[in-house]
Amino acid sequence: MISTNKQQRPKKQTTPREAVWQIYARWLKRKFRVDDEAAKTQKMQDWQPKDRALFQELLYGVIRRHGTLEYIIRKLSSRELNVNEDIYAIIAVALYQMLFLDRIPDHAAVDTAVDMSKRYGAPPVVKWVNAVLRRVGRERFEILRSISEIPDPIHRLSIQYSYPKWMILRWRRRLTIDKLEEFLKWNNRKPDIYLRINPQRIDPHKVIEDLKAKRIYVEQHPLDTAFIRLGHIGNPADLKVIRDGVATVQDISQSLVGRLVDPQPGEVILDLCAAPGGKTGHLSELCPDCKIIATDRSEERLALLRSARTKCNWLNVEVFRYNDLLTSKRKFDVILVDAPCTGTGVLARRPDLRWRREPKDVERMVNTQLEILRYASGMLKPGGRIIYSTCSIEREENENIVQAFLSGRKRFNVISAKGFLNSELVDENGYLSVLGPDIQGDGVFAARLEKISQV
Repeated sequence: MISTNKQQRPKKQTTPREAVWQIYARWLKRKFRVDDEAAKTQKMQDWQPKDRALFQELLYGVIRRHGTLEYIIRKLSSRELNVNEDIYAIIAVALYQMLFLDRIPDHAAVDTAVDMSKRYGAPPVVKWVNAVLRRVGRERFEILRSISEIPDPIHRLSIQYSYPKWMILRWRRRLTIDKLEEFLKWNNRKPDIYLRINPQRIDPHKVIEDLKAKRIYVEQHPLDTAFIRLGHIGNPADLKVIRDGVATVQDISQSLVGRLVDPQPGEVILDLCAAPGGKTGHLSELCPDCKIIATDRSEERLALLRSARTKCNWLNVEVFRYNDLLTSKRKFDVILVDAPCTGTGVLARRPDLRWRREPKDVERMVNTQLEILRYASGMLKPGGRIIYSTCSIEREENENIVQAFLSGRKRFNVISAKGFLNSELVDENGYLSVLGPDIQGDGVFAARLEKISQV
């Protein structure tokens, strides 16, 4: 019997470059959160590890360097730029490969971009793509030098390091040019991967020995021996220690917040903005004999925390729905408020944030942060403490929030972080305040506020 079913052709595999062009073209129309889209794409594609690495490098790189690439494209266009997002994405990705990567020959980047542009543009547009890219191949050093010689320092930093000008102006008010440039460079790096080892379940030195045996570069961080920095490993989720739940990916900066909380046996701790659970898990591992109540407004992200709790065996963690906590009259010994913020301390890991944020976002976040902090104070026992933290470097979200909260609240005092952390990381007000380069990690702020017992 002859089958009448037509044989289906295998679906053509999307290349990493094509996937990046498609995502970036959509992103140009609407600046969405990139890491969600990247994870979704990686899950759909059956790529080899080297292709997955190329996809990550190209996608995050072209968005990180969006401002620089836009400047160059417009500068090298002899006429008003009027191309669709598909063409723009194609030429921008090729430019990124030529200017910021050394693994792909220029001719390959140019030829691929020209071939792709034929799908989306008329012959004059294809000719323009070819001309611009070949000129960059001939004049790359002159082009990059001209950017470094832009006379206005704010405009130069904005183009050279690819940040919105309003961010540069804001940071310049508090940082010297040298310190500002160091910060901009730092947040254009490819971020290190840190693992937080759970010493309750495995000796960190054994993890280090096992990883070294697999020829993976490992370095223990001097600030916390439970945190190790890894060399290039591809996807850390493939590591056995991650699969077994004895290690978690977490930046070294976040360890400082846990140390400032300083959980003690018998204490009941509320982690009020807990999802997806990095700090919750760290507190659990620091003190297995305390009890942690974790909650978050996002039910979707709270599901991630529940999953991590089971996988990592955080037995002293209970996950509560946010609305259930609101109706509760419980009081807590310690409350961690890891507040939602603009995220300007984590721009290396979240390069899209620099283009999605606007000046008004700072004021919007401030209102939310102060509301959460005031709400938390009502659930704190006398003699208890609140640790307020953000991954922002903006004073309005950090020092100013603490001062606004303390105004009129005589029963709260700031306790200096120097009693819990290296003094070099603590500012004159007693706050943990780090830009990032000093600890080889992300930017972080935290304050420890203690409630005086009633006399």
